[in-house]
Amino acid sequence: MDKLISIKEARIKKGLSINDLSKALKLDLEIIRLLDDGLKLPKKYKAYQSTYKNSIYRYLGYEVKYKSSKTNKSIDYSKFSVIYFLLLLVFTVLFLLSINIYNKFNNQISIKKIYKDQVYTDILNISNQYDLYELSHDDFINNLAPLKRANYSQNLSIFAKPNKTIFYKIQNNIKNTLQFGEITKSNELILDLDNDFFIDLSNINNIDKIIYKGIEIRQNKELNSYLLNFDFKNLETLL
Repeated sequence: MDKLISIKEARIKKGLSINDLSKALKLDLEIIRLLDDGLKLPKKYKAYQSTYKNSIYRYLGYEVKYKSSKTNKSIDYSKFSVIYFLLLLVFTVLFLLSINIYNKFNNQISIKKIYKDQVYTDILNISNQYDLYELSHDDFINNLAPLKRANYSQNLSIFAKPNKTIFYKIQNNIKNTLQFGEITKSNELILDLDNDFFIDLSNINNIDKIIYKGIEIRQNKELNSYLLNFDFKNLETLL
């Protein structure tokens, strides 16, 4: 068949419990439970997720057909708006400027000294043109609501809405480095909670969901704003 039903549906049709599958396949009960709920496995099992799912389907009597992952990750770039181009340009300039400062002063100047330079001002000016405003950290936290457990990972994951892009800058306070990139529907941002980061996000309204320590978090209302120097450990107050 071209489209498989969920593991839970297939299991129920066979009249089997999660414990039955765990014993029959000799897999950890929690792994079966996560796959049964359609959730991602913890990081140490992530590489084996497809193998586990295929084994379960085959045991339940379903044929698994493999498809190219390139098809699932295709992105329609024609739907990106003008703000995508402008923000990409600004973050590119910021990235090049940070490299130039690093090389010039041989890593002797703190990264914090490039925060409010001309590039920083340009980002604020562009944001104002598109009715974006800087959101305080307290307002951001107050607009979030924890919903349910999605997995058992010890990571922070940020997901974008379909056909939306979020640009980010991450300051690693331990390694004293900067990282730039973008979050899309098929390319979520995943951060290890063992590190110490500050995060800038270009448009909070484009966030679909956040998963912090395995707990799914959603926004209560749309906020047409950006976030600067946010310490993701503040999300601990929601748990």
